[in-house]
Amino acid sequence: MATDKWEAAATVLSKASATDLETVCHLVADSLCADSVLSPDKGLSIWSLEDWWTVRTVLTEVMRMVVGRGWSKEKVIKELGSLNDSLKEIIYDSVLVHQQLLRHKFIEDATAVSHAVLADFDWKLKLAMASDKLASLQEPLLQVDLDVREVSGEHKSVFLELDQSELTKLITSLEMCSKSVQQLTTNAT
Repeated sequence: MATDKWEAAATVLSKASATDLETVCHLVADSLCADSVLSPDKGLSIWSLEDWWTVRTVLTEVMRMVVGRGWSKEKVIKELGSLNDSLKEIIYDSVLVHQQLLRHKFIEDATAVSHAVLADFDWKLKLAMASDKLASLQEPLLQVDLDVREVSGEHKSVFLELDQSELTKLITSLEMCSKSVQQLTTNAT
């Protein structure tokens, strides 16, 4: 991060009292962990709207650096430049309180191929009826019902009917995805 950027942020951050900055740090961390939007009302008594967005951006970036890159207290103090040392410590201490939740959230975001998540599934083994055209195949079919939760919280149902070769391909693909996610989470920690 550029030092000029931190210096510009330091003047904005220094407008807040220690108590206000600590409260805002915890609010930003909570909103990151919960994937929620933080209302600007929380900071408008201290900062202008533009300054509020700067504060949110800077605090989010500091949290990502402390948690993601393992910044020490000394590194945070050095990087935040001319900001009062007590305010730097408040920022760092606030991040430490939420460190595990932030780490989990950042890993989850980094490893998500998409933000849709499998919430539940059900399966049934079906045999084709004698009158059905598929009966001539003499092959059982697997019916899989997937309940997928979108990032918006909406649930979507996906229904699949697979023969043995398609099921094998699906299992192979899922195993490869699982290995990739495990490698990403191992590398991220």
